[in-house]
Amino acid sequence: MYNLIRVELFKLHKNRSFWTLLIALAVLSLAYPLLYYFDHRSSGEPQFTGAGFLITFITSNAYVMKVGVAFLAGFFISNEYSTGIMKTIASSGNTRGQLYAAKLTVFAIGAMLISLVFPIVSTLEVTLLSGFGHFPEGNTLFFIPRVLGLTLLYTAAYASIGALFTVVLTDSGKTIGFLMIFFLLIDSVLAGLGSKVEFIGTLYDYSIFKLVGEVAKPHIHSGDLPALLLVPLLTIALTAILGIFIFRRKDIK
Repeated sequence: MYNLIRVELFKLHKNRSFWTLLIALAVLSLAYPLLYYFDHRSSGEPQFTGAGFLITFITSNAYVMKVGVAFLAGFFISNEYSTGIMKTIASSGNTRGQLYAAKLTVFAIGAMLISLVFPIVSTLEVTLLSGFGHFPEGNTLFFIPRVLGLTLLYTAAYASIGALFTVVLTDSGKTIGFLMIFFLLIDSVLAGLGSKVEFIGTLYDYSIFKLVGEVAKPHIHSGDLPALLLVPLLTIALTAILGIFIFRRKDIK
């Protein structure tokens, strides 16, 4: 298993699409705060500090997380079906469960790295431009590791869903297109159905699609923390088991 993960890490390191995505996000993360900086400067409004920018715009990172998972799923996993690499590794002597687990692990690592680009790069840039400032009353420096830790956890959960659909769809273009539509519309669909069907409403309330919006809250009550931690962990476990089950029975061409 260790060797399989090392192989997948090497492939991720050599994957041009992964680095292109990282660099593109880094450039956007640098450009985004500059728009606000020059706009506030020209209008005479107070500038965002690093802390203020992080608290105000960290919710936008959920879109980066979803888009990053969709694109990486297509270019890192699904692409191996069309090139024949997946058929080769499936016949390498390792169990399909091990192969899927290794690929999911490294895919999640790549997605988590992507999810950290915007909050880290943009906050550092704003801090250099205007200083870090202070968190609002009631917030401490613990906000940073908490929000980044939950971002990593929820990105891994989204990655586990993305990996599951790559097994079903296999085609790179279909995977990217479907995941983009799925991740961007699932909230509206579940919220709409939940308003009419109580069970779906409860399911949505305790899903990563709803709870990811809680990651950036300035204050999280201690009673809400177990759900915030357990829901993504259960999502990862269930989708990984389902993905392994499908992958074992899939006819790879």
